[in-house]
Amino acid sequence: MKKFASVVFLFALGVSLVLMSRANAQHHEANVDTSSNEKLFGKILKTGQFEFHLRSFFMHTENQPGLLDYSTWGTGAGLGYFSPRWKGFGVGFSGFFVFRFYENNITKLDPATGLANRYELTLYDVHHPENYHDMDRLEEFYISYEKDKFSTWFGRHHFESPLLNASDNRMRPNLFSGVKVNYLPGRFNLTGAWFNHVISRGSLEWVSIDESFGFYSTGRNPTGSEESYKHHVHSKGVGVLGIEYFLPKGKIQSWNYWAEGVFATTFGEVTGSTQLGKSSQFHYGVQGFYQSAMGDGGNPDPNKAYTLPGEKTHGVGLRSGIQWGHNRLSVNYLGISDQGRFLFPREWGREQFFVSLRRERFEGMGGVNAITLLYDKTFIHDKLNVSLGAGHVTTPNLEEIQLNKYGLPHYYHFTGLVDYRFDGFFKGLDLQFLVAHKREDTDQKLGQEYVINRVNMTNMNIILDYRF
Repeated sequence: MKKFASVVFLFALGVSLVLMSRANAQHHEANVDTSSNEKLFGKILKTGQFEFHLRSFFMHTENQPGLLDYSTWGTGAGLGYFSPRWKGFGVGFSGFFVFRFYENNITKLDPATGLANRYELTLYDVHHPENYHDMDRLEEFYISYEKDKFSTWFGRHHFESPLLNASDNRMRPNLFSGVKVNYLPGRFNLTGAWFNHVISRGSLEWVSIDESFGFYSTGRNPTGSEESYKHHVHSKGVGVLGIEYFLPKGKIQSWNYWAEGVFATTFGEVTGSTQLGKSSQFHYGVQGFYQSAMGDGGNPDPNKAYTLPGEKTHGVGLRSGIQWGHNRLSVNYLGISDQGRFLFPREWGREQFFVSLRRERFEGMGGVNAITLLYDKTFIHDKLNVSLGAGHVTTPNLEEIQLNKYGLPHYYHFTGLVDYRFDGFFKGLDLQFLVAHKREDTDQKLGQEYVINRVNMTNMNIILDYRF
């Protein structure tokens, strides 16, 4: 009851601040001599945009009998301010707080395996699992400049790309601190960025790039050592260079990521469509990546490095699909070389491969073959979207730690998402129901440590978002 009262109070406070600001602006304008064309800096700031965000998230994970099940419900709210532009300059800042109303087992170690919770705890503060009360964080805080085809921002902000991104599927997203520059000549979009700090989902703390390595599970060391790279990686930051070219019916993009002293990754993708008839289109896509270690992989001691010196790998993805009316169906494939592991910190985003399904990733694996069938349909004037996915992933042998970082067996993967975006009086309200199920596909007898939160499990989510 006390938590509920706190939420109501903070909600009312946020709304009151917005209303007071608007009322003050209207009162001030009413008392200003309208014959004067003088523009005051304060008056300009008062015309900025306030944004309020309310988010509620219920999650439940059902593991196979003999292993712990988990569930939790969290609610949060945030307020942001984004100024109008003055001579091309603008500022923005936002904050968010989270309340943990209910939980079941999420801070407990599983008695059978000794392993911790994987999904639910990342809704909150994984650094302080027992934290229930002080879960607030400053998120965006930046100054920006925009003129014609050029724009830049400096400070803390959102960033989106195929590998480094918000990964916005928990209570809060990833954000990055540094500088980003955009230039849009014609059909091109050129992006350059350098980041030296990050705040990850499931965290309340901004940390340096090198400290962000190992924020989540570090998996198994390919050298066989019990050491991990957590708190041992040395890197000054991560650089990003993206080139996007927009075709009349498609897109070509290339992204390069340099984690100073650790690794370099190049990602490329071509997507397009062609008309088949009056109401149907054929969709296709090709994507690929190449990755190699830089320097000593983050630490001169291989047992404490993020990637082994000289380690490299590559992968290719394919998509073929058809769209008719409000329906879209596609078959997707991903193959990763067995020369080495695909490595990209989970703390920095979620890989956007054609085959990617919610509640699993391909980071940390090599020698992978995956195929996924995706189906999407929209109803009620595109307000209701239903997305279904079914996939099969073959992974390296569980004991092959040089290619299977987290010990993931072959598995089937099924997902279903129902997403309804309200209109009219409740415009800005978005309700989602997500279910993900993973099941092992192996004749090998699996130890329970390879099962819990990996396979033979179902993850269910109810997510409510309201923005105005």
